[in-house]
Amino acid sequence: MNSATSSSSLRRCLTSMALILPPAKFISDTFYSLYRVQGSSMEPALQDGDILLVRKSDLLPHLDWKRWTSSSASSYEEEEAHQTAIRVIAHDAQSGRPIGENNVGYTYLHPPTIHQLGAVVVFRAPDAEKYPSSEYRVKRVVGLGGQIVRPKENWHRIERVPSYALWVEGDNNGEGNKDGGNEQDTSSSARSITTNNTYCKSIDSRTYGPVCKNLVEGIAERIIWPPSRWGVVSSITPSVPRSWWA
Repeated sequence: MNSATSSSSLRRCLTSMALILPPAKFISDTFYSLYRVQGSSMEPALQDGDILLVRKSDLLPHLDWKRWTSSSASSYEEEEAHQTAIRVIAHDAQSGRPIGENNVGYTYLHPPTIHQLGAVVVFRAPDAEKYPSSEYRVKRVVGLGGQIVRPKENWHRIERVPSYALWVEGDNNGEGNKDGGNEQDTSSSARSITTNNTYCKSIDSRTYGPVCKNLVEGIAERIIWPPSRWGVVSSITPSVPRSWWA
């Protein structure tokens, strides 16, 4: 009797797992994932050990399109944000991403549309072969596809960002970083994401150039751990603009 009861309980447990795990895996791969920060290149916004909630797709993208193309902007800043989003989508369309009413047929789009300067993104490292322990990186968007960018701390250098890419940089240039070579990355499940710092600076687009949007995992939206740091990951832009539309 006990054996039959145990067998029945095990069968119910396995059935429950079979029903729960596939949808959970789909949600984690498609919509939201957790990433743990390793390193200091995004301090003070992100600190070593923070766990981030990362949005990996745009849900019902046609609603965003309607909002961006509406004439209901209540301020100059909001109108400028709408125009920037439309520019970004137009550049994305060159690589086959749907635009306008074509969005209606899509429940979600992966990766999400990154149209806001200062957003914090997680991406697969373009130099992962060189740093195999740092598969994922977390950096701040400084330049959007189609813009011209002036990299931080090098005012004589100008870079043009291809329409299919982003220019990303770390927040921390090494001040107070005692751990030479400790770059900030992330990791999921919670995957780790490295910030990739050297003592002098973050390893980012200034080292390996623009990051292809196909490498983007998603946009960091919230810090969910530790509890003392719970909150929204803010978009921060330089006080002096360093990117312009070409």
